[in-house]
Amino acid sequence: MREAPESKHGQTFIGGLSHVYHCNHYNAHLQMSVMLAEGAEEGFDPRHLLRDSATRLTQSLKRQGYSRQDLFDEFTWCGFGYIKEVTDNQVETPGSHYGQSTYLMGAPEKSCFFNAGFLQGAVDRVVTETACRHMKARTDVFEFGAPLPAMTDPLVNPPPFVRVPARFGFRGCEILSSPVDEDKIVATVATLPLYGKPPSEQGDGLIPAFGVVLTNHYADYYNLISYETYSRMIAAGVPADMAREAFIQCGHVCAFNTFGGIMESPEFHALVVPMCKSPEDWVHGMVAVINALGWGAWRVEKIAPGKELVIRIYNSYEGIGYRRLYPQATEKQLSFLAVGAVRGLAHLFWKIDIRERPGLDQDFYFKVFNSERGYWNVEQTHSIAAGDDFDRIVTWK
Repeated sequence: MREAPESKHGQTFIGGLSHVYHCNHYNAHLQMSVMLAEGAEEGFDPRHLLRDSATRLTQSLKRQGYSRQDLFDEFTWCGFGYIKEVTDNQVETPGSHYGQSTYLMGAPEKSCFFNAGFLQGAVDRVVTETACRHMKARTDVFEFGAPLPAMTDPLVNPPPFVRVPARFGFRGCEILSSPVDEDKIVATVATLPLYGKPPSEQGDGLIPAFGVVLTNHYADYYNLISYETYSRMIAAGVPADMAREAFIQCGHVCAFNTFGGIMESPEFHALVVPMCKSPEDWVHGMVAVINALGWGAWRVEKIAPGKELVIRIYNSYEGIGYRRLYPQATEKQLSFLAVGAVRGLAHLFWKIDIRERPGLDQDFYFKVFNSERGYWNVEQTHSIAAGDDFDRIVTWK
């Protein structure tokens, strides 16, 4: 890794790019949601979007002075796996997050699009995936072809960061308090070994933690693939609420697996649970952990147990990311991950009771957590993308 992580504004930066922790379930579902747009627009291939979005970011890092080896090292540190050079024109990824820890719905195909795009930017050549674990190959294999032209830097606008208010007592916040020590939780999470280790350190470049497999991913990769796909869905006549829901559901899946896995973990029960005297304190405890993930600065505005939860997010990676990529939006419902995650947070406490450690698996997700019975409503009322100072998510039953 060429540069050490730097935390500011509620986000984490490496090489000037915002990074966020997300799990294999989110990465898989988001990739599948992008693939839903196949055929939505003539000439649009979501596979190219998934690949080339990574290329644009790695080329951006090279313009800042990253070497090819810097990029390969960062690939491993961020949890994407590790790259083994076989010949001058071929590499393998024996450790591969997208090859080993994500999955596909429908017919299998070569689908390590992020890896291919990352490699394109690193070597400045067209990269083709020639073998993939999703198709029962031993490992993922990539071959280099013709020289690749430089792509435009997508981050064309300055980020509209704002000052982050204190946890309680900000304007519009209900009178709230909690014995949960957020500063201690954030500082402790920062000491956890949440990075990929190379084979020289007996690692495979993956980050197994809390019952999932994490990546410290490029926030702008998520934003590029989500918003470009969403805009094409809308242009093709897909109703906006249906298009949004495809991406909101990814956040709901993430909340179940990542938030749920964290709150069932021994680490959470050792560090956070002793601070908690009520279910509301558990909410504050989980929000404190979220504030160590690089997603922005989450603030609890209101908790009405079993009825309503309101979360503000200052400098959210989605809102700031949208404004860096595009002009100010005219709609507010654009922080798809946050909307799904806030609903999922409410479901973890009041649709099920995560404090009882029910054991989370995919059958439980579909039969209980994601069933229509007891499903909460959710709405984004304020949006950084649309010019507000913060994102505001309201979920209620």
